[in-house]
Amino acid sequence: MRRNHRRSLAIQRQRAVTLIELLVVLTVMSLLLSILVPSFRKAREDARRTVCVANLKHLGMGLFMYAGENMDSGPAIMAPLGTASPRTLLSRTGDLVNLGRLWPRFTPDKRGFFCPSQKKFSYNSNINLMPAATVTGSYVYAVHLPAMHSPKLGAVRHLALASDSFCRYGTEVGIGRYVHRVGYNVLYTDGSATWYRDPDESISAQSVLWDDETDDITYDTLYDPNATIPEDQYGDAMDIFRVWRAFCYDWPDPF
Repeated sequence: MRRNHRRSLAIQRQRAVTLIELLVVLTVMSLLLSILVPSFRKAREDARRTVCVANLKHLGMGLFMYAGENMDSGPAIMAPLGTASPRTLLSRTGDLVNLGRLWPRFTPDKRGFFCPSQKKFSYNSNINLMPAATVTGSYVYAVHLPAMHSPKLGAVRHLALASDSFCRYGTEVGIGRYVHRVGYNVLYTDGSATWYRDPDESISAQSVLWDDETDDITYDTLYDPNATIPEDQYGDAMDIFRVWRAFCYDWPDPF
């Protein structure tokens, strides 16, 4: 009996886990989690970015089909809402506007107008209310054109048609800050969609503004490198054109 008792005690001692061993295991597990969790987050964001690229490509297909039935013209830019024409709006007071004109005939899936990484919108983003109410999507459309104009898809080359939104409205923070964070997907006139890197978030840090489309400074003037634009008349709002030209011509960081 004593031998069996001693043997069982020896086995228990061998099987016991010391506090130091437990702490070592917990430390290793914490280290592994600290390594793996960011990787999982990055993988999830990469997947969302891929969905976003696919969305833009489908919108590009819709734009080409729309232009094929409208003398090579894409959907017209909406009329100014106040002083500007927010190019992310899909519907306004019951009317489809901007990229929203592609729905439902040319882009039937409403989810294709929304980036899965975007969580904050300056306007209502409830797609079920489209087109009965004002609804906004994730993608800014045809910034290179004034309000109430249409892009001629066959007349422009190497130009951006749409991208993840990078602008702010009024006093709100630029919603581009909440989309991918390290860059923007851009749709071009050849139907391709590519990635524009912005690892320092320099674009969103500028709180990019829309142009005042009711003033006398025209888009042609803003794209004229020889034009003189008084800073007090325009100010930071010119940033939107720097960003868009960087998208168009693959320029380095515009800031």
